[in-house]
Amino acid sequence: MKMARREFVELIGASVASLSVGNLGNGATFPAGQGSMELGEWRLTVAPTGDITSLSDGNVELVNGKLGDNHLRIVMPGKALYECNRPVSMKRVGAKTIFHYAFAERHKFTVEYEVEWVNLPDRAAALRQTVKINAPEKISDSVKLVLPRNIQLPGEVRKVFAPLKNGVGRRKPIGGLDSEDEYLFHFAGTYEGGRPQMLAIPMLDEYSPQTDLHITLIADPYFTSHITLPFEDQIGQFHCIYPPNVGVTNEERTLYTGLHRGDTRTAMKVFYATALADVHPGPDWLHSVAMIDYDYLSKNGRGWFADIDKLTEVIKPQDRDKVFLALHAWYDLVGRYTYDHSTHALDKKWIALPSARDKEVQALGDAPEAWNFWYWHKRALVDLQPVQMSIAEVHRRIKYAKDRGFRVGMYYADGLSSCDRGKPLADPGTVLHWGGWHGPDTLGKTYQQSPLHPGVRDFFKGYLQALINEYGSEVDGFIMDETFFVDPGDLGTEAYPGYADRAMMTLVKELAAIVAASSSQLAFFASDVIGVRTWTHKAPYALMAHATYQDSGSAPEAWPYGLFPNFRNTLWSCNWMPVTHFRYTQYGVETFDTPVSISNGCAGDDMGISEVSPEILRAMLDLFEKRKARRMDIAWIEENQGNYTYQGREVKYKASLWTE
Repeated sequence: MKMARREFVELIGASVASLSVGNLGNGATFPAGQGSMELGEWRLTVAPTGDITSLSDGNVELVNGKLGDNHLRIVMPGKALYECNRPVSMKRVGAKTIFHYAFAERHKFTVEYEVEWVNLPDRAAALRQTVKINAPEKISDSVKLVLPRNIQLPGEVRKVFAPLKNGVGRRKPIGGLDSEDEYLFHFAGTYEGGRPQMLAIPMLDEYSPQTDLHITLIADPYFTSHITLPFEDQIGQFHCIYPPNVGVTNEERTLYTGLHRGDTRTAMKVFYATALADVHPGPDWLHSVAMIDYDYLSKNGRGWFADIDKLTEVIKPQDRDKVFLALHAWYDLVGRYTYDHSTHALDKKWIALPSARDKEVQALGDAPEAWNFWYWHKRALVDLQPVQMSIAEVHRRIKYAKDRGFRVGMYYADGLSSCDRGKPLADPGTVLHWGGWHGPDTLGKTYQQSPLHPGVRDFFKGYLQALINEYGSEVDGFIMDETFFVDPGDLGTEAYPGYADRAMMTLVKELAAIVAASSSQLAFFASDVIGVRTWTHKAPYALMAHATYQDSGSAPEAWPYGLFPNFRNTLWSCNWMPVTHFRYTQYGVETFDTPVSISNGCAGDDMGISEVSPEILRAMLDLFEKRKARRMDIAWIEENQGNYTYQGREVKYKASLWTE
């Protein structure tokens, strides 16, 4: 069936001013007044209406005019259609053509549509299309932005590489079938469609054995993107929907059509060079780290030193920069983190784990020990005490590890969590929703703060800068735990409306930029935890960070979901049960090149490397010896009739792969 089975025929039929552009690719002449833009061998022709009528390398035409035009449409389903084909103005600025459309029926708004070339390395290029909708008064109808796709490779055999959310790089013929040829990157906003295949990143790479050209379709990752590709006489489409409960005042989307003669890895490079051009990659040393440790202020602060002493004994000096030690729970309370935002200063002294002796915390030890990923040991909680801390003591702890050659990471925040007895609710509008982490570093009820609240954003940026000023020259990275608390589709509050997910994405981006501006060798980690506990819907905030160090317990189902969001960086996980679940660590190292994961603290095994048996220690060190010989350079999972491999290795844990 054709695209008419959805809304596209409705769009074309309702249009009162649609212009035919002729049969391009068969020698038809272009309408008068078209503008041509060139970038090296690449040529682009745009009609005065905004229709892209030609895209080629000078030999191969990629616009299939038989399918119709590609004018931008703004649709209010069941109420109004606005076709952007009669600009009130048009201007050329360098390699960019800007069209301005104005509408005053039902709603008054304008659309600015930019078409331009983007120069990329290795003779590649990208066509960038930017759409800006501006309304003087909020549009409270559902607003659907539609960009038809008549750009395709010539020839009968066309294939697509799709980076699926479950880590599979699916390669398949383009066939125009609902169940197989709709693709969705689900984030802010919504979409219309049947059962699309879920994408990890908003990208599709079209290729063909009949040409060396690739067309890589990319969208910005800040909103939902629904994509169908053209097939035979069916035009393709990109669309997204702004729901009425948020409304539209000022919205912007950007699409890229990358053109290159590389392969799928080249397509991934084009994705980073376009949609994430302003996001720094992580430092190169991340790829060589072969062992990671999370210390939750273990043994009332003593475990950090005992485990470093043991690591100094068993790890050769030349290998110690391949070991990354994360200093956790050094602060006073989740949400406050020893930082006074009114003075932009860190406390000089404080008490860490202040609620260690509270009944609610001690009762955590009564939880059933069969809990899937970790649990609280009663024996550990009985011994748990508040710990006197200071800036000088944190420096001492960092120095103790660095002097012995190890890398050190500092726990930055538990997502946007806070607790109501630790940080007063001066403004109830900061609360996005209640719930979250509860432990010896919280007081009262935990809640998630809204990234739409300007005060929340300002706090976390100021706090990060204060940490960098104090410790940035000593540590190697900062870890933002539990970024997954803001889900795709989460909206703001009545006081601060909007898309909370998009605000979280941009906040992570701003925080990572602060770190990168301090030093190119500092890393900022996200913790998305996609895939565990059936959380396949979680958002890939790591796209904006330098790496992931997630709190997934090294669960095997989490690794595939982190591959594409961390593709150019690295993907790590703590393992709070490094002895009980040592097989999880083995699987990650042997299949996905993850670092050997150890930990210490009152959760999970509560057992650092200084406490494990000689047999377990030997197994950990043997695994480290294997892992240190290779880098973590992320790829994707290949599928071949149900046989899944990752860089030639069998993916033995397949349950998570079958969910998409």
